[in-house]
Amino acid sequence: MSQKSVRFLTAVLVCILMVIYLPQEAAVAAEEPVNAAMYDVMILSSECDENSSACHGERVEHLVEYYGADWCEPCELIEHELDLLNSSNTFVIQHHPSPADASFLSDSRIRFVEEHRLLFLPSIVLDGEGLLSGSSQGLELSNALSIRETNYSGLSNVILNGSILSWEADRGDRVTVWRTDAVDHQNRNRTHPTLATAQLSFNATDEVGNISSILENENSTFVVILEQSGEYALVSDSLNPSIGIDVFDEAPSTAVKNAQSTPPSQVATLWTIVLVASLLPAIYMRYSIASKPPSAPLQQEE
Repeated sequence: MSQKSVRFLTAVLVCILMVIYLPQEAAVAAEEPVNAAMYDVMILSSECDENSSACHGERVEHLVEYYGADWCEPCELIEHELDLLNSSNTFVIQHHPSPADASFLSDSRIRFVEEHRLLFLPSIVLDGEGLLSGSSQGLELSNALSIRETNYSGLSNVILNGSILSWEADRGDRVTVWRTDAVDHQNRNRTHPTLATAQLSFNATDEVGNISSILENENSTFVVILEQSGEYALVSDSLNPSIGIDVFDEAPSTAVKNAQSTPPSQVATLWTIVLVASLLPAIYMRYSIASKPPSAPLQQEE
């Protein structure tokens, strides 16, 4: 094979690979979700001390976000486990993301579906990082918290003065305020002690926000979360399979991803390379024939 032919085939192959890879790499980069992060969590009670006009936030060691439903049978086991938690260093936000519940909160559904990307009830998110799904894994909550370490920081001077919440933040892009209240169970003779009933979000750099729209109950507790908005990349805190679950009826099928499956874009790329490689001999033959000088016409003998 001549050097000219080698250069031609190399140029053709490089051009084909550029056409194949560059658009796909750009598409992957454009679709890559921004990972969310939870930096700090502080708790405020709307029932301030009688001798003080302002409430100061107190940092907790762990934040547990529990997703359940009053119609969910496996959730009863988890809620009993939550009642046994050490509340001195752990705060639990109970979410009802299902519209079938009388205490349904649309903000909880958004966090369940779009931010935590969950599919099953019950589900428990630990410190914005760990995940326990189903009643079998949920019963491991106490053990999972005992081996989990947190280093919350980023918020300071969190003060609720009347309806004005102020703070100082040195990271993150969002301050989320959840109001939690004691709400009676729809079907059973029990109470959800800290059910999410309202939510507000502010830019972290604002350093002040008016929460008068969610100040309704004097016995409410407010959870102030400093976070980076986006999708949370949760990792299972259990080695056991998920048993005892109900499927959330509004969760997208894309919420469950098989980490071992090959992305469709890579499959298409591989097949394109195979097809192009199979065509290279034909391209080379066509080029060789076209590059030959035309042969002289035969002369007829007289």
